Amino acid sequence: MIEYRDIIYLDVYRTGSTHTIRLLDQICVEEPVRKFRHSSLTKGRPFGLAGGKHVVTSVRNPWDWYVSLWAFGADGKSGPRRYLKAHLSADELAALYDRSNAIESFHRWLHVIHDPSVLDTVMKEHLPQSGLARVAGLYTYRFLRVTTRYPRFLLRYPFIRSPADAAPYHRLLRAYDTVLRNETLNEDLIALVERIPHAFCENAVDIIRATGRRRPNASRRTLTSYRDYYSDSDAALVADRDQFFMGEFGYRF
Repeated sequence: MIEYRDIIYLDVYRTGSTHTIRLLDQICVEEPVRKFRHSSLTKGRPFGLAGGKHVVTSVRNPWDWYVSLWAFGADGKSGPRRYLKAHLSADELAALYDRSNAIESFHRWLHVIHDPSVLDTVMKEHLPQSGLARVAGLYTYRFLRVTTRYPRFLLRYPFIRSPADAAPYHRLLRAYDTVLRNETLNEDLIALVERIPHAFCENAVDIIRATGRRRPNASRRTLTSYRDYYSDSDAALVADRDQFFMGEFGYRF
């Protein structure tokens, strides 16, 4: 969570959060009062109350999200790479991030990170007790961990017993008022400025439009579209484990 005078941003991994924070730092009327990167509201506000502040988060198409995370690792950056080292040899790990054979590498990577033993390792960094490795996709887990209240206590089995349980859990415990879509991030930020103008500087919209023309991309991709990385079975895996994003935000492959 990144808390400013009037708003709080819950920064979910790989949803345009770096770009969003850079913009918020420019357009909010004051500097952040506290920062806990990729953390829930209750990390900085233990009682789970926003104190009258408008809470914002961001979301991304789940199929695109996984490609972004894979490309981030293929650039040599951390992400799941540090967890995979405990399960794979150096040669096996390199094969999962081989840009010269991107489709096959991504296919193997996607299935490895959804292997319950590997995914359990990822989840245990923040929520060692969750027991969700056989239930939720990695993106569903990471999104709920940042955007719902009291994840350390409540984001676990048996409160979530299947991928379908993520939706009612989210509706009951979500901590945000507004969601920014990665696909329309600058337009959604402008709409937010127009909705609560007192939270932003007078030229906020101009800054967003100017910055939007040079929006950074933190990962490089080999193929043109995220769809190019997926076989039918890979797309179905995400549709099953991360079905939450289809029901809540209407995303489709």
